[in-house]
Amino acid sequence: MLINHIIRIRFLQVFREIRNMGMLRAVFLLAVIVPLLALFLYRRLSVQGYDYVILGIALLLIFIIHHNRKDYFFLSKLSNPPAWIFFVEYFVFSAPLLVSLLFFGLYAQALMYVVLLSVICFVKPSPKGAKTKTYNALVKHIPVAIFEWRSGIRMNLPAIFLFYSLGLAGIFSIWLSAASLAFLSLTFCTFYGAYESQKILIASEQNADVLLRFKIGQHVKYWSLMLLPLLLVAFVHYQYWMFILAAFAAAVNLLIFAILAKYAYYRPASTSVLSQFVSSLAWLCSIILPLSIFVFLINIVLYFKAKHNLNYYLNAYR
Repeated sequence: MLINHIIRIRFLQVFREIRNMGMLRAVFLLAVIVPLLALFLYRRLSVQGYDYVILGIALLLIFIIHHNRKDYFFLSKLSNPPAWIFFVEYFVFSAPLLVSLLFFGLYAQALMYVVLLSVICFVKPSPKGAKTKTYNALVKHIPVAIFEWRSGIRMNLPAIFLFYSLGLAGIFSIWLSAASLAFLSLTFCTFYGAYESQKILIASEQNADVLLRFKIGQHVKYWSLMLLPLLLVAFVHYQYWMFILAAFAAAVNLLIFAILAKYAYYRPASTSVLSQFVSSLAWLCSIILPLSIFVFLINIVLYFKAKHNLNYYLNAYR
């Protein structure tokens, strides 16, 4: 009875996280990424050697999740040790993978997976502060000037980690890298939906032209560094080199669009639904690579609009 309630709570948490993604990202996740992963499993599990790679990746992800759990103390009050609760949770969420293994007659691999899963469950998770340390280790490399990323990564760290890992799995399929890049691009574009206060805006004492160039330069630099491992992994499929470079350019172009849209519609210390909406439309155009040229042309218009809009606020006290 207890485990039924816990599993129900876990599913409600999953549904809540999907809902909090926003409609566009949720639809993309359920309609594109999930079927793509299912197709990947169907094609690769039947190939000798890939089964152990897939199991290794799945177990590694579960170990990382388990290592950073923060409910060990609570669950240990319900069951000591709480390993069986962990096992049932991981087993339920691993059901699609286990069913796939059994479907292809990989009974030994399925048994091995279950045994290793039970071993992980007896490992005591890290102390409560582990997540904070992980977060600090990530954001300490991000300049304070890129404050949008600091807050955005804090709020979306699990999703970013999951889909970045999906992109690194692109060594097996170019489409996994493509799906990862699309989802990450959409996620990072949402970081620019909230506007800083006017005091923060004028603190740099820069004019609109310098401020926009600085913002674009800094953000594109760190965005490119973040995407570089995904780009290198994707180049394993060298026959798609034109598609890979075009996708990378579209992702950079889309980030520039999000920055320019933010300042084109800037209003101090507020949140813009319009900016987020037009960024979502630009994302839809960018995933159809030939249409990304229109996003580039719009960026030119947005640059002058953002410059004109910022001049009003930057010159307000001069």
